[in-house]
Amino acid sequence: MNDRLFQAESEAISKMATLLARHVLPLFLDDRHGKPQRCGSGFLVSAGTASYLISAAHVFDAVKGGHEPYFYIGSKTKRKLSGSARLTRAPAGRSRRSDKLDIGVLRLEGPGLPPYPAIEKYPLPIGALKPNALPREGKQYLLVGFPGTQTSLNSARRQVTTKLYSYRNISYPAGEYQSIGVDVQSHIAVIFDRKKSLGADGNLRMFPDPAEMSGSPVWLLYDENGPNDPTQTPVVGVAIEHRANHRAIVATDIGLALDYMHRAV
Repeated sequence: MNDRLFQAESEAISKMATLLARHVLPLFLDDRHGKPQRCGSGFLVSAGTASYLISAAHVFDAVKGGHEPYFYIGSKTKRKLSGSARLTRAPAGRSRRSDKLDIGVLRLEGPGLPPYPAIEKYPLPIGALKPNALPREGKQYLLVGFPGTQTSLNSARRQVTTKLYSYRNISYPAGEYQSIGVDVQSHIAVIFDRKKSLGADGNLRMFPDPAEMSGSPVWLLYDENGPNDPTQTPVVGVAIEHRANHRAIVATDIGLALDYMHRAV
C-alpha cells in the first residue's frame, strides 16, 4: 500500500472512530479528595424503551467495594450507575481475575436516561450488536475508547478532558487462542502493537497504556466478504483485558451481553 492510499484510509478510519465514539463513555470514581479518576469504560445500547450500559464486570465491581462509579451527561453533571445489573460470576472461591468472560450489563433506571446531546453521547440500537461473528480470522477489528492515562483534570474549572484513541488490527489465528488462555468461540484476541495506533488526525502514533479501556466496544470493520454495511458498523465484542505478554487485547463475544439484555427485558 502506498503512503497516499494508507493516509487516505487512515483518515477515513479516524473519522469513523470519532463517530463511533458517540456511543462510548469513560467511567469515573471520585478519589478520597473528591477528584474524578478513571475506572473503566462502557457503551450505551437501547432496546425499545429500555437503555443499557455495557462494560466489563470488574468495572461494576467498584459498587460492591462501596464506591459510586459515574459518567458525565453534561460538562459538570454526573450520572451514577443506578439500575439493575447482571454480571458474570467468578469461579467459586476465586477472584474476579479468574472470570474469563468478565461481562456486565446495567439496565439504566431513574432520571437522566440517554441520549445525552449536551455531550454528544447516544445509544446504539440493539440491532448493531452482532454475536458469534465467526470465524475470527479474515476480519479487521476496531477498538475505540479513552485510555485512562489520557484523562486530565482542570481543578480550577472543575473540568475533565479525555482524549480519543482508536486501534485496528486482525485477530490471532484460531490455533493460537489456547496459548492465550481463551476460547475462539467466546472471545476475540486482537493483535495489539502499541506502535501502530491511529490518532484523531489519522497519523500513526504510540498507543498509550490501554488501562481503563476495559468495557469498550470492539467493532467489526471488514469480514471475509469485504466491507460491512456502511450505515451500521457492528459491535462484536467487549474489551476486557490487555495481555501485554501476548501483545493482545482480549474481548468477550457480544453474544453474552446480548443474552443478559434479553433476560432483563
